[in-house]
Amino acid sequence: MPVEILSMTHDLTTLLFGIYISAFFLGVRQNYKNTGILFLFFCGEGLTYLLFSLTISDSFARQIYPLIVHLPLAIFLFLYYKYPLLSCFTSIFSAYLCCQVSTWVGLFVLDLTGQDWCYYTARIITTLVTFFLLCRFVCRTTAAVFAKEKRELCVIGFLPLTYYIFDYATTKFSHLLYSGNKAVVEFMSFAFCIAYLIFLLVYYKEFEKKQEIRQYSDLMEIQLLSIQKEIDQVRNSKQELSILRHDMRHHLNILMTLLQEDSTEPARKYIKEIGDAYDETIIERYSRNEMINSVISIYQMRFSDKGFALHCTIRTGETLSCPDLAICTILSNALENAMHSLEKLQSDDKWARLSLTQKDHQLLLEIENPVDKVPKFIDGIPASSEKGHGIGVKSIVYYVEQLHGQYHFSVLNHTFILRIII
Repeated sequence: MPVEILSMTHDLTTLLFGIYISAFFLGVRQNYKNTGILFLFFCGEGLTYLLFSLTISDSFARQIYPLIVHLPLAIFLFLYYKYPLLSCFTSIFSAYLCCQVSTWVGLFVLDLTGQDWCYYTARIITTLVTFFLLCRFVCRTTAAVFAKEKRELCVIGFLPLTYYIFDYATTKFSHLLYSGNKAVVEFMSFAFCIAYLIFLLVYYKEFEKKQEIRQYSDLMEIQLLSIQKEIDQVRNSKQELSILRHDMRHHLNILMTLLQEDSTEPARKYIKEIGDAYDETIIERYSRNEMINSVISIYQMRFSDKGFALHCTIRTGETLSCPDLAICTILSNALENAMHSLEKLQSDDKWARLSLTQKDHQLLLEIENPVDKVPKFIDGIPASSEKGHGIGVKSIVYYVEQLHGQYHFSVLNHTFILRIII
C-alpha cells in the first residue's frame, strides 16, 4: 500500500513538473495567477489520465500519454499564452528530457537498495529539487533561447525530440531498450553527435552573420562621420563666401585707390587674391536639399580634379522621404565607386551621369559610367576580388535594404548602371 501511494505521488509530481517547467521554460511568469491557471490545467489533465487508466488500462493510458497530456498542453500554451507552436513543442520535449534526471537517480537508488519505496521516494525528491534548480537558474535562459527563429529552434529541439521519440519507441511501445541490442543502446550517442554537428554549423553561421553586421555598423559610422565632416567643410565655405561678399565694398575701395595711384601691378595681384579666395568657396546649387547639394558639390570637385566629367540632373525638394544622412551615404558610395571605375578606364572619355529625382514619396537614383571590364555578379550584386574593394557596394545594399528600397546593378554596352528606388 505505501508503495502504491508513493507511485501515485510520483506520477502526480512528474505531471506537475512537466506542465510547470514547459510553461516556465517558454517564459510564462512565475506568479500566483499563472500558478493557479496551470494548476487548474493540471487537474483537468490528471482527471483525463485517471479516466483512461480506470476505464481501459493503465498501460494503454501511458502509451497515449502524449495525446492525453503533451498535445493538449502545447495547444493550451499556444492559445492561452500566445507562444509559437514550435516553441511550445520544443519546451515540452525539453521538459520531458529533464524528467530523465529523476529516472536515473531512482534507478541508481533501486540498484543500491532493491526497494521499490526507495526508488519512488528518490524520484519524488529529485523531481522537486530539479524543479527548484530549473526555475531558479535555467528558465530565464530557455525563455530567450526558445524565442529564436524557426531554423534555430529546429536545431535546439532536435535532440529533445529525438530522445522523446526514442524513449517512447523503446520503452513505452516496446522493450527494445532492455533487450540488449547494441544498435538501440548506441542510437542516442549517434543522435547526440548529429545534433551537436548541426548546432556547430548553425552557430558558426550566426556568428559570422553577427560579425559581418558589427563590421558594417562600424563602417557605416565611419562613413557617416566622414560625410558629416565634408558637409561641415562646405558650410564653412558658404560662411567664407558670405564674409567675402560682405567685404566686397572694402575690396573695391582698395582697388579704386590703387588704380587712382596708377599702381596697376599691385591692383592686379589683389584681384588675383580675391579670385583665388572665391574659387575656394565655389559651390554650385544642384538641389534645394542642403545635404544632397553638399555631397554632389564635394564629388563634382573631386571629379574635376581628376579630369573626369560628372553630369548631374537633380530634381528633389528641400525635404526628402528618407533620412538625409542615409541617402547621402548611398549617393557618396555610388559616386565614389563610379570615380574609382573611371580611374581604371583606358579610354580618355571619362564621364559619369547622375540622375536623382523625387517623385511623390519615392527617390529614384541612377548612376551610369563606362567600364572596360564587366564585373562579376553574385546574386545580382557586383563582387570584387581585390582586397579592400567592394565595401561601397555592400554599404549601398545595406542602406537600401534598411530603407526597404530596391536596387539593381547592370552593365549594358560596357556602361555600368546602378538604379535605386527608395
